[in-house]
Amino acid sequence: MLSRIADSLFWMARYMERTDGILRMLKINLITALDRSGQIDFNWQPVLKIFTNLPPEEVDRLSRNSDEVLRYMIFNKENDNSIRNIVGKARENTRGAQDHVTKELWESINEFYLKLNDPDLEKAIARGEQIVMLSGLINQYLLFTGVAEVTMPRGQGWNYLNLGKFIERGVITADILEIKFSNIAYDLDNPSDVPYWRNLLLSLNCYELYLKRYQGGLEGQNVADLAILNPQFPRSLAYCLFRLDRIIQNLTEEYPESSEPLKKIIGRLRAKVEFADMESISTMGLHNFLTGMKHDFYQFSNALGRNYFAYN
Repeated sequence: MLSRIADSLFWMARYMERTDGILRMLKINLITALDRSGQIDFNWQPVLKIFTNLPPEEVDRLSRNSDEVLRYMIFNKENDNSIRNIVGKARENTRGAQDHVTKELWESINEFYLKLNDPDLEKAIARGEQIVMLSGLINQYLLFTGVAEVTMPRGQGWNYLNLGKFIERGVITADILEIKFSNIAYDLDNPSDVPYWRNLLLSLNCYELYLKRYQGGLEGQNVADLAILNPQFPRSLAYCLFRLDRIIQNLTEEYPESSEPLKKIIGRLRAKVEFADMESISTMGLHNFLTGMKHDFYQFSNALGRNYFAYN
């Protein structure tokens, strides 16, 4: 496979995974905004800090206006990370690799793009149908995921697509934890209220799993344990690294020389998480651990580009 095609599939998957992360956070934060009581000081700063590069004064200006945040994060053409722009980038990458994806996958991304550019969609905000709109867009992403799962052949294209998917997912999980725990000074024993932890877990789509696995209510230690170390949770750092390791093992059979440096990097990353526990993470400091993990994901992505995509 040409490096250009592999790169297109990789970035298509990264953009689509980012789309999912943004949409889920927008929906959960919107529900929180609608349900908040007078005692809860809610704003949109976590979403804006994770997914935009806006200066602090602009974040502060937007942070208490839900409708304006939704317009900026979904439709704004000047925002490189708006859903409309991200899906557009995914579509262009898919177009460049059209011979290596199924017709159904191309159609699902094209349908998503056309839906986002329907003039009537943005009017849903003015009509007060924000949650319906967001649910529809999330379902559109789930359609893409299902189509990819059941139609894509498990060859090179599938491997590059999933490399992008799980790198982006790991970065988003680390970002969400970083922002949420920074609000409580990274104190894993902070007795924050139930809505705070529930919002974080719903943002990661693991609230039900948390309730089934942990007894005794919502606690910071358990939230971090699930999102970082639990190999059964598909958005945990441990699971993302496991999947990346498996993909590199598959590629090693075809490209042993190019894959060898990547095997070493991903092996070190997996060991860092697999042999960690909450006590060692607390000793290191949660901020240092999460910052280090994000740096490691980016380092792995850069090495991937040099070895497989002919980046300089």
